[in-house]
Amino acid sequence: MKSLRFFLPRIEYMLFAAMFLGIAANGHRILNFDGDLPRHILMGELILQTHHVSTTDIFSFRTVGYPSIPHEWLTQVLFAGVYDWLGLGGIVLITALIIMLTWSIVYYEALRKSNSLFAAMTFTVLAVGAAQIHVLPRPHILSYILTAIWIALLERIGEGKQRAGWPLPLVMLLWVNLHGMFVIGIFIWGVYLAGDFLDHPSRTWFSSAKARTLMIGGALSLVTTLFSPSGPHIWTAITSLGSNTYITSKIPEYQSANFHLPETWPFIIILLLVFVAFARTTEKVSWIEILLVVSFAGFALYTSRMIPMFAIVATPIAAKAFAGWMQNDYNQSRLFIIEKNIHKINSSSNGLIWLPVVIIGAIMFFNSGKALDSKDQAGIFDERFFPVKATMWLQHHPQRGHMFNEFDWGGYLLLELWPSYQIFMDGHTHIYGEELTREYERVITLDSGWEEILVKYDVAWVIVRADAALERALSASGNWEIAYRDQTAIILIRR
Repeated sequence: MKSLRFFLPRIEYMLFAAMFLGIAANGHRILNFDGDLPRHILMGELILQTHHVSTTDIFSFRTVGYPSIPHEWLTQVLFAGVYDWLGLGGIVLITALIIMLTWSIVYYEALRKSNSLFAAMTFTVLAVGAAQIHVLPRPHILSYILTAIWIALLERIGEGKQRAGWPLPLVMLLWVNLHGMFVIGIFIWGVYLAGDFLDHPSRTWFSSAKARTLMIGGALSLVTTLFSPSGPHIWTAITSLGSNTYITSKIPEYQSANFHLPETWPFIIILLLVFVAFARTTEKVSWIEILLVVSFAGFALYTSRMIPMFAIVATPIAAKAFAGWMQNDYNQSRLFIIEKNIHKINSSSNGLIWLPVVIIGAIMFFNSGKALDSKDQAGIFDERFFPVKATMWLQHHPQRGHMFNEFDWGGYLLLELWPSYQIFMDGHTHIYGEELTREYERVITLDSGWEEILVKYDVAWVIVRADAALERALSASGNWEIAYRDQTAIILIRR
């Protein structure tokens, strides 16, 4: 029986393994969803080679010397190291591993707060579904797992475990160098501070051990945000990212989600259930829980990229409130007897060994050059999305002068062609700002004065999508000739 229990996996372990394998098998889609990943890999490789983190741009001839706040440099180093080891398949695997660990933390927080296997499992599954809208191999996934860890530490402080306050500055030191959403951690700390005071509004609160731990841990965390290559300038850069309405209007992930699409429905279900559970539970809902759910629901409604963050923050709270509601209204239900028996069997099992077996097996599989997706393309950039063949042609047929390139291809062109070429633009709009981004838009949409912009920057050749309106306009002008064409890209050279 002991051997059987050792190898019999728990229900949550099967869920975690399924998440890991699901993302690993979906590698082809997440690698080719947008064009940011190649630049992150290149940046990480340069840092590893030079042992220096640059704070100015070197990749676009329009922005050489412009401030480039490296708010993701440590993640870029991680991606580059994994890429050098396992190629793009390694990037898929590290993404799957980080996401799996994130939801493992969230699940156990939900189980601990709700003391209900069914509630914790139900809301974790819903949350995983809601988060799929923005699961991509990009630095923001580190903010997912750090948010889960951050909240777990703050919860322990709220329970009177003062030692949980000391890791806060260390987590923030990592966070500020891994991803710019470290500001979310500071915001959450502020919510816990304000919410705990509202739950205990008195002068004695300021002298309580819990309040002192929260204030000292948070204050030290604020100080550690200055320990990055950019120092205090990182705050200016991060706060300015979402302040320009023109740039945010051009980036889909900054827009509100289309709630008519099925992929948004898990988020809607969580939101509705947590509101009903708040209304029906007999347990007191703390101000911390109210402020967290309301604020992150507002963020998620405003911008789709915050839906996964809402799911991470709200899942333990929703599971607790839902379990309280069910036990209050249906405490005689047979469902609770079934849950108790399943929870007892599940707790007596182990089966943790299967998770490292699955992870190591996937690593060995990818290391052999294979992939888990049906098309065996989880370890390559798709030539239907990226100009793979065109860059190979450019490597054998070098071009002189400045290029104009597709926005989504900037990172890939850099990864394959830099330092031989500098790009016109890529997805790092915080470097280019509104004025330079508008210049790109004028050219790609053939808006008034677009030809003057190409002359202004002495653009000698253009690489755009084969069906682009710009290609047709340049060909019709008689001043440009086609040097290369395939089904994805076309290269035109000024006569």
